Amino acid sequence: MIKITGSTKRSFKFPAELPIAYAYYSDLSRILTYLPHISLMRAFAYDQFRVLYNTLELGAYHIRIFCDLQVTLINEKDEHVLRIRPLEGGIPAVRTEAGLNSATARGYFSSESIFQDTDSNQTEIEYSLQLRAKLPTPLGLRLVPNRVVNSIAENIMHMRIHEIAEGFIDRSTEAYPHWLAEIENSTGSGKPSFP
Repeated sequence: MIKITGSTKRSFKFPAELPIAYAYYSDLSRILTYLPHISLMRAFAYDQFRVLYNTLELGAYHIRIFCDLQVTLINEKDEHVLRIRPLEGGIPAVRTEAGLNSATARGYFSSESIFQDTDSNQTEIEYSLQLRAKLPTPLGLRLVPNRVVNSIAENIMHMRIHEIAEGFIDRSTEAYPHWLAEIENSTGSGKPSFP
C-alpha cells in the first residue's frame, strides 16, 4: 500500500464584505469545481458530496481517489465557518483497485474556511485542507521498495496539495465578479443584500 497525506493552510483577503463572501463560498456545488485536480462527481444531498481527486503522476501513473464529504455551515453572529469533513456511513464504498499503471481508492478530504471581518470592504479567510489515502501499489511499481514509493508519493502529494490550495484561492477569487453579476441580474434590482 502507498500511504499519502498532504495538508496546508493559507490566509487570504477576499474582495467582498463578510456576508457576501460567506454566501459566495457557501454555494458548495459551485465552489467545489474551483479545486484543481478535484472534480465533483455526485451530490447525495445539499450538504453531502462525492468528489474525485484525479492526476497523472510521473507521466505514467493514473491516481484516482474518491472522497465522500459532509459540509457544515456555521453562520452566527461571531462565528462564520465552512467546514468539510469525511462523510461516514450510508454511502456505498469505492472499490480499491490497482492496474499496471493505475490506482483507485477511497480517500479522506477535509477543509475549513474561517471568515473574519476586516476594516475595509474585504474578508480575511483562513483556509486549510488535508487529503489522505491508502492506495494499492500499481503493478508497475511492485518491484520498487515500499519506502522509495512512499517517499516519492509523499513528495508529489505535498506539491499537489499546495497546487490545490493556491489554485482554489485564485480560481474562486477570479470567478467572484461573474457570480455577483449573476446574482444581480437574477434579482433585477442591482446589488443584492445578504444577511
